[in-house]
Formats: sequence, C-alpha cells, structure tokens
Amino acid sequence: MTIKIAPRVTAQIPSGRIEVIDASDPSAIRLRVPSDPGTPYISWYNFRLSGLRGVPTTVIFEDTASGLVARHGNRAGYEDQWTNTGPLISEDGATWRRVPASYDGETFRFSFTPTRDVVQIAKFAPFGPERDEALLYRALSNPGVRHRQIGQSVQGRPIDMVTFGAGRGKPVLWIVTRLHPSETQGGFLLEGLWDRLLDPADGAARVLLERAELNVVINGNPDGSALGLSRSNAAGVNLNRMWEDPDPEKAPEVVAIREAMLSRGVDFSLDAHADQELRCNFIWPSENVPGWNADRAHQFTVFEDAWALASPDYEKGHPYPGGCPKEPRLSMGWNWIGATFPKSLSVLLEQPFKDISSHPVAETGWCPARARDFGRSLVTPMLAVLPHLAVEGADRTAACRAAG
Repeated sequence: MTIKIAPRVTAQIPSGRIEVIDASDPSAIRLRVPSDPGTPYISWYNFRLSGLRGVPTTVIFEDTASGLVARHGNRAGYEDQWTNTGPLISEDGATWRRVPASYDGETFRFSFTPTRDVVQIAKFAPFGPERDEALLYRALSNPGVRHRQIGQSVQGRPIDMVTFGAGRGKPVLWIVTRLHPSETQGGFLLEGLWDRLLDPADGAARVLLERAELNVVINGNPDGSALGLSRSNAAGVNLNRMWEDPDPEKAPEVVAIREAMLSRGVDFSLDAHADQELRCNFIWPSENVPGWNADRAHQFTVFEDAWALASPDYEKGHPYPGGCPKEPRLSMGWNWIGATFPKSLSVLLEQPFKDISSHPVAETGWCPARARDFGRSLVTPMLAVLPHLAVEGADRTAACRAAG
C-alpha cells in the first residue's frame, strides 16, 4: 500500500505571504503570490513547507505575470523580477541558499529535495519584527547611543530612530531603511553596520562618530513588514511616493520621519532600498533637484569612490535605469530630502534581489551575509565624505519651516 504524502504549506509565520491553490502533490505544489491589498504590487513571498524530507519537490507560482503591470516604465531592456533568478531557502532558519528557477512568462517554478522536515522559502531572507527589536537593543547596549520613538505606523507600531554620536556642531547623517517592507536587505545592511559602529576597537567607526552624528530609522514601514507586504503600508500606500505632501492618516510613517529630519537637519542621507531587477548595488544622488551644483556632485564622487574602494561589491558605472528623469519626483524620499536640504548629499541605494554582475556567487546570489558585509563597508565612504559636507544641521530647520 502506497501512502500519499500530504505536504503542508503555511504563510502563518512572521512576515509570511503566500496563497495555496493545490498542495496535494509534492511534484506540483501550486501557489499564488498575492498582491498587496488594493494595489497591483506582486513580489514578496515567504512561507514554510513541511513534511517532505527526502521527497523531490516542485513548486509552481501561477499568475506571476499580472504583477508586471507595476514595473517601472523605464525598464526596457532589463530582466523582469522572475527571470534568471530563484528563491532563497533555509532549512535551519539561519543559513540561506539559492534554488534555480525557470519562468515562462506566466508561471515561475523551481525544484529541490528537502533534507529536513521543515524548509522556509522566500523571495529574500526575511527580516522579521524580532530582528528589528534585536537591532534596537543591540544598539542601546552602548551607553552613548540614544533612542527616540519619532512616531507610529497606521496600526500603531513604533517608528524607532537610534542616534550614534549625538552632538551639536557636527555633520548630521541619516540612514532610512525598509520603506518598502519586502526590501529586507536594508535590515541586514544595518546588522553589518552595527558590527563596526559598536566595536570600540574599530578606529574608522570611532572617528566617524566623534566627528558626526548618525541617525538611523531602523524600519520605516513596520506594518508592511509584519503583514508580509511587498511595497505598501497597512493603508495600501507606497510610502516612497508620499514625501512631498504625506497624508497623516495614510502615511504617518513618512510624516514622522520628515518631522524628525526637519527638527534635526540633514547634511547626508542614505535612502536604503532594494531592486528586483538590477544586477548591482546601485547608488545615485538627487542630481535633478533644484539647488544641485558642482559642490554636491563632488560630495557624491568622494562618497562613491570611497565605497568602491571599500567594497568590491560596489561597482561604479551603472547608469540610472532608463536615464535619470529631468524633473525630480519630490514624492520620493531621496529627492524630497535633496530638495528640502539644498546643501545636503542625498543618496539612493538599491541592493539587488538577484546578484551582482561583477562578482556573482551562484550558490547564494545576493544574500544576508553579503548584505551584512556591504553594511560593514559603509563606514568608510561616510567617513570619507565628512570633510566635504556643508554642515548645516539643525540651523537649517528654521529656514525649512519658513519656506513651508
């Protein structure tokens, strides 16, 4: 008598997201990646598969093409998010490997044989609320680090900001991560950055914090992270399209971050995101905003050159996809910051979901360990750019408010 194996698929895990169509046959587990409620965004999946140790397994995502209607309009010539990539899987909850997949324009499928009773499968390694808390408490283990809850999300979750090296008269640096909740790379980037900022033996990090104040928003969209969303918050809005005139009811997260920046000032900002299609770590300054000039261009050159020297995982020369728009979209965070603080250096960062073309690693693609290492390298370019920043800090606040 043959006993039919009934695999179990569940998204009832932290940051989980998947819909089950039919999981009765391990050779064809049919799933659907749901969109963010009320939006066309289809990207993030994160689920647990159990009961299939030693059983050859094929997973099929159906109707994936419907999510491509939300692609950026300037991506002609770039691979879509499903092409030439595969999911990350973990069988111990800590280490992740890449499984090759195929995409036929409608279905995305991959096959593997689990070696343990439980396997987690995700678009990228999850960075759940417990890791946000770990970042916060780890930072506060240093008595010199300060915390401020600058606001709360639509569902009431705290928006946490930690400050390293607080002090007047210094350049004021900012890092904002995970306005898009599926872009968990930003959390791993911060884990690596923490390794250096909290190491008293790290000379470069120690000097950075002696000479500058660094404010970090650990997670700009905690509701989206908890709910397993791709790009929106709990109110169904894309927070990186709300910066020019944010609705306090629908985007309180952006309201909180903006108010904190206006209160303290900005001399440098890194708006940390991740891109599903690019094959590089990509950075770009807010070069099309009013007030962009040669001084700000020089600041960016110094920052970029230093990061390229600090990390071989940053490769210079990748252009803005489709060309940088002539007119800035001030609804986007890095552009709003660059326009509001016209002597600051405001930089967009996009880490990959797939891999980088210059130094690919087939076994993992871009992964948490590489994102952490990239975060460690960030100390060097921030330290390098300090002497070139126009230090305005909180002195800019009155002028910003007067200008409306």
